[in-house]
Amino acid sequence: MAAIPTSRGARRSLPATTVLVTVVYAAAAVLALALGGPAQRLAGLVVLAVIAARLAAIRAARRGAAPWS
Repeated sequence: MAAIPTSRGARRSLPATTVLVTVVYAAAAVLALALGGPAQRLAGLVVLAVIAARLAAIRAARRGAAPWS
């Protein structure tokens, strides 16, 4: 049975735990960039890059794009 696409106006929100974890990780990464040494700054950049990649993947999945496209 084919999936029925949702209307463009309907937006599904992220689960509260996903938002909370993302905010906590982003805050820690910003704090590391602002106050940390070179290793902590690098870790902060990596964390921010991973957050951006995950959010982009979630957004693409919501638009119906295949994970490999």
